[in-house]
Amino acid sequence: MSERAHTAERFTTSANHRRIRLALIVAAAIGAGLVVWLLFKSDGNGSSASTRAPAAAASATKLRALPQQVGHDVFWAGRKSGFTYELTQTSKGNIFVRYLPAGVEPNDQRPNFLTVGTYPHRGAFGVLQKVSKKPGSSVRNLAGGGIAVYGQGKPNSVYVAYPGKDLEIEIYAPSPSRALRLATSGQIRPLR
Repeated sequence: MSERAHTAERFTTSANHRRIRLALIVAAAIGAGLVVWLLFKSDGNGSSASTRAPAAAASATKLRALPQQVGHDVFWAGRKSGFTYELTQTSKGNIFVRYLPAGVEPNDQRPNFLTVGTYPHRGAFGVLQKVSKKPGSSVRNLAGGGIAVYGQGKPNSVYVAYPGKDLEIEIYAPSPSRALRLATSGQIRPLR
């Protein structure tokens, strides 16, 4: 084999190795992006990740009956005078309590309102611990050993989980600072 042919073969092999390396890096980035999207996706506030039943106004008494009906804790931000509680449940078992100010009807499509979502999710605490280590994610420790995770991808949402609970809680607010303040203040708690 001539020196020229040998050089061409080394160049082709090197180029093939670079292409394979690049393809693996791209595949890994896409895979990581998919994992983060699956972890942070929400079917509240306008997304359609699962079949969503129509939202309806609910009394505090009706909300308090939910944990007994669904067999797990359901979280909310407590009583708020002058607000209508809007309840939405999905086919996946996700539950949303949205706080609508006077004059706003249930099923309003605007993402302008405080919403607390409760998502049954096996190993939710471990999942959020992993997400908290991803670039762009931040974490705060909570009373009771819980964590609150938030990031640049969805700045208006803060995700909360506690050890031993197979539930993820999402606190959505039109203001990212309000969502974080609510998540870390102890105001988000199970309905009782």
